[in-house]
Amino acid sequence: MTISLETQHSRSCSAESSFDGEAGHSRDRPQEGCLPPSIYGAEHKPHVSFKESLNLGESESSKLFEKVWALSTEDNNLALHGFRRFKTTHLLNLRLLEEEIDRIDHQIYQAGLNLGLDPSPADRLELKHCQKEEHALRPEEVLDEKLILKLRDLLRQYDDGIAAFNRIMAMETCSLIDDQPRFTRRTDLSLHEIYNTRLVRVDLAPRTLQDPLQRCLNKCLRWFRFRRLSKNPDNERGVSPTYCDRTTHKWSYQNTVAVADIVWRILVALAANIFIVVPLAILSYQSSKGTQLITVSVWVVVFSFLTSIFFRASNQATVAVISAYAAVLSVFISNGSTS
Repeated sequence: MTISLETQHSRSCSAESSFDGEAGHSRDRPQEGCLPPSIYGAEHKPHVSFKESLNLGESESSKLFEKVWALSTEDNNLALHGFRRFKTTHLLNLRLLEEEIDRIDHQIYQAGLNLGLDPSPADRLELKHCQKEEHALRPEEVLDEKLILKLRDLLRQYDDGIAAFNRIMAMETCSLIDDQPRFTRRTDLSLHEIYNTRLVRVDLAPRTLQDPLQRCLNKCLRWFRFRRLSKNPDNERGVSPTYCDRTTHKWSYQNTVAVADIVWRILVALAANIFIVVPLAILSYQSSKGTQLITVSVWVVVFSFLTSIFFRASNQATVAVISAYAAVLSVFISNGSTS
């Protein structure tokens, strides 16, 4: 019975291998079920439990589940939708992929240059300026099936990683210092490291159209919170309370994104009122047409510069706003001259 089972298992493994070969795919390493026991041990268990994958004991596993369950059932949006960004780890992974692809790309280029073909008339790649290596491999030594499959897999990982990292970096962020119950349990980080740790807000829209001054307001609010906590020695660092006291213990949250958005809207409204009321008040006391034209020109130029600097808008939107502002002041001049 044992022999028949082993024979059936080996046939299934060979059938899977042949199917992959017919589909044009190749596996660099065989499947775990087809490997001999010497690689994975005498009693290989392909399905590893969550606790075994993290190498946790009973108490550590229970604490970990308590932590993630509490974070997944929070009432505050900052704690509920804030996730680590791992910017440096993403960049390290992309750099490693970049170096590995660069070595293969260099071998392919050298093999192509050693063919001795004349470059195209336009020579868009400027191949005639490329440096040739004397001991470069021949094309038949470089381009084999294994290298092609490896290059395709690396390019797929690299392209997916670049696109995913671009989406992550465009997401709205907050600081770990804004979430008090979360950073109090990070005893392995200093307060300055907690201040520099960014969380992405998955519940907010991307910050692609966020104005530069609004970004500065975000940074200032985070810096003020950091300064306030750094001056307080009793900021509950390292207390590590349990998550069962969420109903009795009131934690401090700072929704920096919402506060900065409200402050920025108020500042924009005040600036708009100033740029409309002040020039109209000045023009009402001027009777000379030349003086009025100079006043309007100065305010339009100042408004156009400030709009271009402090607002992240397209060129068409900027021109439309400046034109509308100049039209409002010009209408006041025309009405005054008519009367």
